[in-house]
Amino acid sequence: MTDYSKAWAAKTEKVEHKLTTFPSRKHQPVVEWEYPEFQCLCPVSERHDQGIVRIKYKPKKKILEGKSVRDYLSCWRNKRIWQEYVTDEIAETLYRACEPEWLIVEIEWAPRGGVFAKTVSEKGKLSSNM
Repeated sequence: MTDYSKAWAAKTEKVEHKLTTFPSRKHQPVVEWEYPEFQCLCPVSERHDQGIVRIKYKPKKKILEGKSVRDYLSCWRNKRIWQEYVTDEIAETLYRACEPEWLIVEIEWAPRGGVFAKTVSEKGKLSSNM
């Protein structure tokens, strides 16, 4: 069994990846993506955490290029990071890259130890009619 008594000292990692955007040219649909193959490593046990990433955002001037986002998400595969941290890290990176009105990142994690988890990070000013 993994000893989590020193989890506070576990080192976490980040991903450096350049995201590609293109101009919205006044097209501002709500964009939704689902990436069912997301993986990262638990920083203590170094076992893979797996989940389905759902991204939803309302562009302003820039739209994220889908392949670029997929490549960014796949870069997390062998990085040590807590589930809660990676969700917020992804949201912050995508938000900075395209500066949308709002953005939501949700990860529905595969169960570990019989526990089902979902983490959500919201950025920007969410509209009430979403």
